[in-house]
Amino acid sequence: MSDQHQAFRKIAMNYADHQTVNHLRKEYVRNDVHVNTIESFSSLLERVKLGVFHHMSPKHLVRYLNEISFRWDHRTPEERVAKNGKKKIVMRPMPFMLMLTSLLGKAAGRQLRKTANNGFRVLHTQTIA
Repeated sequence: MSDQHQAFRKIAMNYADHQTVNHLRKEYVRNDVHVNTIESFSSLLERVKLGVFHHMSPKHLVRYLNEISFRWDHRTPEERVAKNGKKKIVMRPMPFMLMLTSLLGKAAGRQLRKTANNGFRVLHTQTIA
């Protein structure tokens, strides 16, 4: 899903079910078609960049994005009442122990090894079914 921006047209050709909303015609949502999710993720990316990383080098961009994706995937919805009295959903970080359990569950059969240039690489020691 995307808005009607020209940059997305070529990318959209690779996806059979790509749909757009037309912001120029004041269309912001149509059933399940909207750009709110990517705008929310982008907002998280900007906040993390300003508050945590301060600089994201192109060399390690995939690592930064992996961490931000992990944070995104490990949120839980919490219902709140806004000042105007309406209910809204706020996403909160998952409790630490649940997050740790999730992380360690994906680590089975892997070893982290230091490389000669002080980096790290993951070795797969067994096939995960």
